[in-house]
This record gives sequence, structure tokens and C-alpha cells, in this order.
Amino acid sequence: MRVATGIEHPYRQFGFVSVTCPEGHRSETPDYCSICGVAVPPAPPAEESAGGCPNCGSSLGADMRCTACAYLVGASDSVAPWLAENWEVVIRPDRAYYDMLEPDGMDFPDRTSTRRVLLTGDHVRIGRRSKTKRVQPEIDLSDALEDTAVSHRHAVLMRQPQGTWALVDQESTNGTYLNDDEDPVPANQPLPLSDGDRIHVGAWTTITIERLDAPEVPHLELESRPSKDTRNIAHGRRAVEIDLLGPLRLRVRGEEVQLTASKERAVLALLALRIGSAMSAVDIEWGLWGEAEPETAHKTLQVYISNLRKKLPDDVIETGAQGYRLNGTRESVDVFRFERRCSRGRALLTSGHPGAAVVWLDRALELWRGDPFLDLSDGPSGTTETVSVSERKATAEEDRFEARLQLGQHHDVVAELGAAVDAEPLRQRRWAQLMLALYRCGRKVDALRCFQRLRDVLEQYGLEPSTELNALDNAIALDRPDLQWNAPTRAGESVTSTVT
Repeated sequence: MRVATGIEHPYRQFGFVSVTCPEGHRSETPDYCSICGVAVPPAPPAEESAGGCPNCGSSLGADMRCTACAYLVGASDSVAPWLAENWEVVIRPDRAYYDMLEPDGMDFPDRTSTRRVLLTGDHVRIGRRSKTKRVQPEIDLSDALEDTAVSHRHAVLMRQPQGTWALVDQESTNGTYLNDDEDPVPANQPLPLSDGDRIHVGAWTTITIERLDAPEVPHLELESRPSKDTRNIAHGRRAVEIDLLGPLRLRVRGEEVQLTASKERAVLALLALRIGSAMSAVDIEWGLWGEAEPETAHKTLQVYISNLRKKLPDDVIETGAQGYRLNGTRESVDVFRFERRCSRGRALLTSGHPGAAVVWLDRALELWRGDPFLDLSDGPSGTTETVSVSERKATAEEDRFEARLQLGQHHDVVAELGAAVDAEPLRQRRWAQLMLALYRCGRKVDALRCFQRLRDVLEQYGLEPSTELNALDNAIALDRPDLQWNAPTRAGESVTSTVT
């Protein structure tokens, strides 16, 4: 069943915030649940708040566009990602597969039917429903498609970060086979799928995955999609963009503007970190020179501000009683986009959606072009800001490793985790992730040696491994079964995670 995508949904009239779907999830899209894909019934529209922008509260122009942040009230929302990707499966009884198996005591059905299922959400379960076991798979091989050789919890299709799908057998009774392979796929190991792959389950069922042509609907860039927290402003709609995660970069209406004077770049960086709020001249001067502030600091700062105004649109830098203010939204500065994407990625990770988490964390980390706040390195504020955002980056990298481990990509991340612990050997979460990845790759001895390496490193600093790491080391030594990777059994359910 396709999800409703009509643009006349009542929520869209005033800028959608969030709704609760029939399954209880908080959805960021009004017509369908952004987590499980179920259709969301319409609700009466809310009253428009004083005619202001739902993003920042500023006044609206005649075209219903915010005069401050450019958010367009009433703009149509983007389509669901699974509609844009448009993956479906075709389920049919397969006589050739049945004849190859020759199952004892099972007759090929006299009446057969074919069914198509749109792949929605993060996880699509394959099996047979059971009231007693509370199993309700999305691909239900019961009723007209009844195949009793299929386990109730047989397999699951998992959405991957790049928009494709992977197959995971859930230790099914009769196994799961792919294409013409004679051996079943390994249990609890994600196997990437391609367009046209055939999944064989039970005694006669074949499930073919197909990627259809994208539907004829506008598919906005992710940065252009309104969301409940910021109503993301489209890249091209920002009058001014300032990037600080690397050498300072200024763009005005999409065109890069060169700033040759280092102190002018530093002033702009300081104002960008306080965008939307006033910063006193005293604070700016301290950020530029610290204790080495020259006697002419105040006049020099005025020259820097004057030069910046010549290169920026009118009224972008505002002077008031409280000091100078850079007008604009936080989305105009890459540091705040980075923080928002990190927060979104972590929220998806903790709610059991590792594939989507990887997408958001990748988008956060791709904003980094080098060392941050280079133009503030001579002032006292540069060190504090650098330490803070660098810690956030390290945490995002670890969240990404965590998400990939939850996706069953332990073989792929071992080398990257090895480099990560070498780069920052005092971050114990990375050691825990490396130990778990090694263990899941069948390298128990290496995992135990990894813990001993950590002890040696920490001893040099007078430190000890955390309680959680000691517990993980003991669990590995005892081959605790809960350390093994298992695919999720229902949408939104978390899989075994590492020490956090």
C-alpha cells in the first residue's frame, strides 16, 4: 500500500511541527510516519500564531515568506524517502524453486497469487503472523500466500544509509537463500541487496526486490526540507553563509567573498558564533587580542566592522546599545548545522534507527574541511571553542561507529576503529567499540589483547579502564551470547549496542 502524499494535508497550511502516528511514533512528516511509514490521519489545522513566521517568529512578507529567515509558509513538504527511492518487492510462489527443493510432505499450492509490497520505514520483516507470539510481519506469508515452511520471524530487510537494502536471516528454521546460491545466507549477518535480487524462503516462496523509476514528485535537497526543530532553510535562500569548520569561508547569495585581513576574518568568526545575538565591543576586543589588547583597539575594531559591512548585504551587521550583532539564522553557520545534524543522528541512534543515524552523522562530519576556528587561534576564545567543537566531532564519530555496529558492519569498521583509537587513545568508548567489533569478527584473542593494550596506555597516565570496559572484557572472555550481533525484530527496536 502506498502512503498518502497529497499536499493539501491540513498541517501544511501553517508549517508542520510534528504528529503522533497510530503506532505511537513522533513523526516529522504529516501524511506518513517518518519512522514506520504508516499513514497519519488528517487533523484539524492549528491556529496561525499571530501571523508570524513559525520558524523564528519574525513578520511575514506579502508572499508569505519570512522577512528574516526566508522560510516560506505553506510550502509543500518533501516526499517520504522511500517514495523517492521507490523500492518494492514482488512476492510469488515459485514452481522452479519448489521443484529444486522437492520438500517432503508439502504440495505446491493449487491456486497461486502474486503481491507487491512497497518497502517503507527502516525494517521490513518477513515471516508469518502469529497472535500468540505477537508477530505481525510487513511481508506476511499467510493467508493466500501461506507457506508453512517459513518461520514466524524468518528474516528482515534493513534500510541502509545509502538508500539500498540489506537482507538478514533471523536464524530461521529452513534458512534463507539468495538468487542461485546453494548455501543459505549466514544468520544475523546483513547481506547487501541489488535491484533484481531474488530471496527464496520456505518451500516455494520467492521475493524479488525491485527499484522502480522515481515518482514524478519534487524531491527537495535535505537542507531544504522543513523540520520540526529549525524549518531548515534551503541552501540557496540564505543571504549570508559562514563556514568555520576549516579555513573561514564567506558566501554572499551563493558567491564566495574573499577576506584578506586575518583580524577581519576573526571578527566575523566571533560574530558568527553569536549570530542573532549582540556581542559587546569589549568582548570582541578581548576575543581578538586578550591581554595584548592595543590602545587603539576600539578604533581598529570600528575599521574592521566598516570593512566587513562593505562586503556584506545591508543591515547584516547591526550596531546597537549592546554592541554588534550579525543578523541571520543559526543555519547560516556551519557550526550550528553540524551540531543539529549530530543531535539528530544521536536521537535516531538511541531510538533504534541506525541506518538513518549514519546518514545524519555523515552529513554532519562532511562539513569539516580542516582545523576549526583558525582565525581565532591568536585570541583567548579560540582554544575554548576549538576544544568544544572538536569534542563534539569525536562524539559524532563514535556515534557513527555505534550505528554501523548496530547495522552489523563490524567487518567494515575494524580498521577504522583501529586508526581511531591510535589517534585518540584516551577515549575509552572507541576501545570498547573496537573490542566488540573484533569479537564479532571471530577474533576473540585480538579483542582480549586490545583490552590489555588499553590498560597499558591508561597506566601511563595513572588511569584505569572504566567499569563498563572491565565488564565487556569479562563478557568477551566468557563468550556471552548477548555480544553477538542480531538483526532487529521489529521497526524501531534497538539492536545490541556497545559501551556508551
